[in-house]
Amino acid sequence: MAFGVPDDLLVAIVPSVVYWVYSGVYALLGDMHEYRLHTKEDENTKNIVSKGTVVKGVLIQQALQIGVSLAMFMACAYHELL
Repeated sequence: MAFGVPDDLLVAIVPSVVYWVYSGVYALLGDMHEYRLHTKEDENTKNIVSKGTVVKGVLIQQALQIGVSLAMFMACAYHELL
């Protein structure tokens, strides 16, 4: 099935999309106390970094990963043209 999106772009973007979908499902199901790995109290006392800081860090990391992977694909494509 063709999406009209180059494979190089899909390879760069899809892992980040899957990560955010998985994280969203985890956040939505986070209120199921009997299935949690740690209690809410443990999370509140042991997590010293705010959720906003974590989200900002993850966004920066994923932007860098996407940028590097796109640069690598473009370099490979350029090399093939030579």
